Amino acid sequence: MKYFTLLLLAFSQLSLALSLDKEQTKYVDDCEVLLEQIKHSECGKTTLAFLKNAYLKIGLDISQRSMSFKNTSTSETAYEMKGEFSLSPLLTASLGDNYFKNSNFGYQLGASYFSDTAFNQYIERGSQSKEIDMQTYSKMTVIAFTPTLFYSFGDHLSQRDNFFTLGIGLTAGYSKVKGNAYVTNDTTNSVCYDAGTQFVLNNVSPAGLLNCEFRTYESDGLSYGARIYLAYEYHKWITEISGSNYNQDLDSAYTFSTFDFSFSVSRKFGF
Repeated sequence: MKYFTLLLLAFSQLSLALSLDKEQTKYVDDCEVLLEQIKHSECGKTTLAFLKNAYLKIGLDISQRSMSFKNTSTSETAYEMKGEFSLSPLLTASLGDNYFKNSNFGYQLGASYFSDTAFNQYIERGSQSKEIDMQTYSKMTVIAFTPTLFYSFGDHLSQRDNFFTLGIGLTAGYSKVKGNAYVTNDTTNSVCYDAGTQFVLNNVSPAGLLNCEFRTYESDGLSYGARIYLAYEYHKWITEISGSNYNQDLDSAYTFSTFDFSFSVSRKFGF
C-alpha cells in the first residue's frame, strides 16, 4: 500500500506539471491570493463562522462525455453523441467533509458546474460501433447540487492530508441542452437503419445516413443523476477519477441522458 500511495502521488504531481502552463499556474495562484484576502476581511470573518469547513476545488479536468436520447415510450436509444477527451478548468464547492462521529464514513454537501459539447454521432449495431462527424452537435450546461456519502481509507483523524476517499452520491439541479442530430437508430426508417448497419459492419460509405430524420432540439429544466469517485488527497492536492450521469426529459417523446468519465488534478482552498 505504501508503494502504491507514493506511485499515485508521483503520478498526480507529474500530471499537474504537464498540464499547467504559465497562464494556468497564475490562474491558480491568483485564486489563492483572493481567497486569503476574503478570509481576513470583516465580511469574511462573519461568513466563515458558518463556512468554517467549506472549501473550493480549483484545477484541471480531462474528461470524455457521451450523450444519448431515448424514446420515452420504448426506452430505446434513438441517437447518441460522443465527445473527445478534452481538457477544461475544474470548479466545485463543498460545505466540508463531515464524518459520522469517529468513523471513516462521512458526507459532503456541495455544488458543481460544467459545460461540454459533443460533435461525433455514435452508431451501434450489435456488439460493434463507430463514431462519425455528421456536422451535428450537442451542448449541455449543468449547475447541480451534489450530496455525497463517502468512506476514507486510513485514519482520517490523524492523516487528513494523506488519504484515499471512495464516494457515491446524487446529482440534482438545472441543465440546458441544445443541438441537432440524425436519428440513426430508427428501425421504422429502413433506409436509414440499413445505411447505419452497412457503415458499422461493412465499412460502406455513410452517405445513406443522410436519409435519417434530422432533429433540432433545445431544452432546459431539472436534471438528476448519480456520481461515483475515487480520490487521493495529499497536502490539499487532490487526484480524482470519477464517473457521473445526468438525465432530463426533453419533451414527451425523448429523455436525454449524459455520462462522463474524468480524471482531475485540483487544489483545495479552505475558507
